[in-house]
Amino acid sequence: QHSVCLFMILALIGTSIVNARYYVKQNELFGKPSLAVHNTELLEKNNHVNKKFFALVRGGDNVAAVVTTAAPQTKTKTTTMKYAIISGILLAFNSGFMNGCFLSGAVAPDGTKQAVSAVTGAWTTSAVGLANGNYDQFLFQLKMIVSYITGSTTASIINPFPKPFELYPAKYAASFLLGSALLTMASYSASHTKPGDTRLFFYLAAIANGLQNSVTSTHTSNLCRTAHFSGISSDIGTFLGQVLRGNTANLVKLKVFVGLGIAFFTGGAISFFATQQFQSQSLLFSAALYLGIGLSFLI
Repeated sequence: QHSVCLFMILALIGTSIVNARYYVKQNELFGKPSLAVHNTELLEKNNHVNKKFFALVRGGDNVAAVVTTAAPQTKTKTTTMKYAIISGILLAFNSGFMNGCFLSGAVAPDGTKQAVSAVTGAWTTSAVGLANGNYDQFLFQLKMIVSYITGSTTASIINPFPKPFELYPAKYAASFLLGSALLTMASYSASHTKPGDTRLFFYLAAIANGLQNSVTSTHTSNLCRTAHFSGISSDIGTFLGQVLRGNTANLVKLKVFVGLGIAFFTGGAISFFATQQFQSQSLLFSAALYLGIGLSFLI
């Protein structure tokens, strides 16, 4: 089990580095325009004011949206939907793995089980804690929410003017290298903390997940949300019902969301074997994945 787990994690890290390096060199990884942005045209760039009309696939119709931002010129590369989906699946696996590690109870010295890839439950749990006077529960869950939001906020501070399906090598490198540092610190904190001393490692992991989810969501115009799956699960049901009644307009999205879900599920399954062997040091696998992705943008 130890060997299989280690092999799969290292294979995923290697794949991410190879894919990103090839993309940066070739400009378009698969040599084909994105299905989601094939109607995207840059109409005007004047005085650092970008006006971009892009088509969003919504129910099979092209909905024109106008984005006007006073953004500084930065070095970018246009990616493809296929590249974005593959990257999203890899990162969904990563979030599922991290979430599984923390929900196993093997990371925290006192056995606390807490989700870190999403905070839907934390909103309710914090409210219940406040209502029944359990202020430790209330504050813990509130800090998880704030940590997740902090991660997303940080991603936007690093890249305040994102455009769908455009890569920003330097900014994405900064985001993933920061994520790697956060998870490394989380692993160290968990392994050097006595039961009940601190929950810092939970907050660091939540920041990393918020950071990742923000990067993938803005890059793919919310096609690939890689850390939380409540909305995606709802969309799977919605699109499946449409397909069963003969409406295949969202069939491509359905396939993407199912792929993301399977990747997240697989990450959670593998985390079981990882935590059995490495406990809190399992987080170093996710840290190494982030490090590989971050460095690949700089090579």
